[in-house]
Amino acid sequence: MENFSLNGVYEVGNELLDAQHKVILNYMAKVYTYLLADKKGDDLFGLTSRLDTYCKLHFLDEEKIMEEMELPEIQEHKAQHALFVTHLENFMGRYEESDSVKNIDELVFLKGWFMEHIEVFDKRYAEFRKRLDKMVHESIQQAAHKNNPT
Repeated sequence: MENFSLNGVYEVGNELLDAQHKVILNYMAKVYTYLLADKKGDDLFGLTSRLDTYCKLHFLDEEKIMEEMELPEIQEHKAQHALFVTHLENFMGRYEESDSVKNIDELVFLKGWFMEHIEVFDKRYAEFRKRLDKMVHESIQQAAHKNNPT
């Protein structure tokens, strides 16, 4: 049985994005359960549609945050998002036609890709955010010291 949960290692330090990561994995877990039971039809289609929509909304939120902090690698990160969406849409286009074992393998691939994306790419913007926050804090400290050199 696949594990679709996140632990603290995958947290990026943004409550919204961390919560969204968990919701995405929850949707994946539900789709996985349906595939294991070889259930197809409207319920599975609805779940995969919600997964697709939620991923796209999450990526928009994440990209907005990266734009606001002027992340240097934003284009590379956006390309990763586009690649994931392509894989997900391919999965959605085939899941009713294919056998359950292949679908399960594809979903496990998507989950692994998503987890690795958080661990590698999302951690980069989290570290960049920490450096920005530290620089702002130091700048405020220096300004305060200049204005009040006691």
